Amino acid sequence: MIALLRYQTAIMLRSHRWIFPAIAYAALIAVEAAGSATLAEGLGWSAAMLVPVVAFLTRSMLMAEPDAARACVAAAAGPIRAQLATLLTAFGGGIVLAVVGACFTLLTSESVAKNPQHGLLGKVTATFAHPQVLAAGLVTAVICLLVGAAVGALCNPPLLRHPAAAMLATLAAAIFALASDVSPAGAALRLSSAAQSQPQAAQWPGLVPLVASLCLVAVTWGASVVAAANRG
Repeated sequence: MIALLRYQTAIMLRSHRWIFPAIAYAALIAVEAAGSATLAEGLGWSAAMLVPVVAFLTRSMLMAEPDAARACVAAAAGPIRAQLATLLTAFGGGIVLAVVGACFTLLTSESVAKNPQHGLLGKVTATFAHPQVLAAGLVTAVICLLVGAAVGALCNPPLLRHPAAAMLATLAAAIFALASDVSPAGAALRLSSAAQSQPQAAQWPGLVPLVASLCLVAVTWGASVVAAANRG
């Protein structure tokens, strides 16, 4: 499995399929940084933007490998492990984006301290003095990351093979995931925004969205792996 992950990571890096999601994520979180936002608001926004970005990153990875190469890998390592490695590689790329986004938000958002010190060091010190705000934002990011990975797996090959339909379905599902309270990501963002007027408040998304996002990833990834095995 480690060899498969290294192989898929090499494909992602050498095919440059990570560039568009990375640029899109950077542009989206820069929009929030341009305004005056609290740390909680900035973390919530950067977490929300992970849903469409990770969904399209997953789509890019699922379509990056040529059919002949995919068949060879599936024959050598098995279609289930090959498909799982592809999904895990895209998820790992999403984790990197989430960490970078959280660090950028921490450095550009308003300090959580009532009487903040000047400079970046003052912001970092104040954040570690109120770790609950950062922790709540990171939990929300994990939920959105999981939902984005589930959307990418559900709306793309091998479950949905038509390229145009897959792209439109990915976009529509990502928007629905953010706009609907039925979605774990949407529910988490609504719950975490309840106390945004209080900069020092920990805006926990709740346990239900986290469990629901884990179940959603398990179901969609399982369906994708089974479909890949049947296709092989």
